[in-house]
Amino acid sequence: MAETCNLRGEVLSLLHSHPDLALDRFKGLIERSIKRAGLLKSFPTPARQYNFTTAVIGQSEAAMRSAQTLGLLGMEVFLFGGPAKPLADQPDYPNVHGFVGSSAKSLKGTVGDFRIVVDMEGGFQQVFQAGAVILGERARRTIAYMPHPDMPPHEFSYSMQTRDVKGIPFFVPGATSIPGLILASPPGVNLSERIKGTTAAILAASVMPRGPRQNKGYTVSIDAGLCRGCGRCANICPYRAISFHRNSLGYGYAVVDEALCKGCGNCISICPSNAADSPFRDQFFLEQIIEEVLA
Repeated sequence: MAETCNLRGEVLSLLHSHPDLALDRFKGLIERSIKRAGLLKSFPTPARQYNFTTAVIGQSEAAMRSAQTLGLLGMEVFLFGGPAKPLADQPDYPNVHGFVGSSAKSLKGTVGDFRIVVDMEGGFQQVFQAGAVILGERARRTIAYMPHPDMPPHEFSYSMQTRDVKGIPFFVPGATSIPGLILASPPGVNLSERIKGTTAAILAASVMPRGPRQNKGYTVSIDAGLCRGCGRCANICPYRAISFHRNSLGYGYAVVDEALCKGCGNCISICPSNAADSPFRDQFFLEQIIEEVLA
């Protein structure tokens, strides 16, 4: 809770006639405010498990350079072929596990929790988990990002925001609108493929957290009982903080990742069933505050 001090009534009215008294009252207001702030509860830190393996999809020069750089940094790397070109050889890089004959078909998830569907040599399919994904140039044009099995593949943006264009977060070259999904060779960047690949590896290493993700206090929560699973929130979320889970009846409902949510409110404004709302402004939360104040 926040309380605005009545400076006009308590202090400013005395400033000209009794300046010493005004100063004493102002100090008292500040001291009481600091004491009240010390009693406030801190926002919770989201409990979230992170996978620290990086998946590299594609065999371009930039993609292979990304895998090599991450391996030399001591990070575990899974290397797959793209949808149209299975991985031909196992590269002799430290900490890089190449799956010969593999062909990545689709992926879903976000930073720390990606799932890549891969056709393996021998005709069977396998799902791999990774914390970050680097896409080669051909894979970028052919790989499918699936936010939910019942939704069509999601188109993700990768260019930097231009001046005076609103509604899109700023991206650095190689980064995309999906946290943890990185391009090995971003178009429009006049650098060698080796430098692009090294840069992508550095981006992948930097997105991994050094500690728990902190809740900003303005996240959104979704009532699973009201959610229809229409997918509007996932389509409009610029931070890809919304994923879908299945309930006992097999239907999908949206879930907000508090570690990624920035509280922009886009999903609240577009939700047709009022399932999305801020947990720090809804009726239940306000009733809790009143109970604590009156207790």
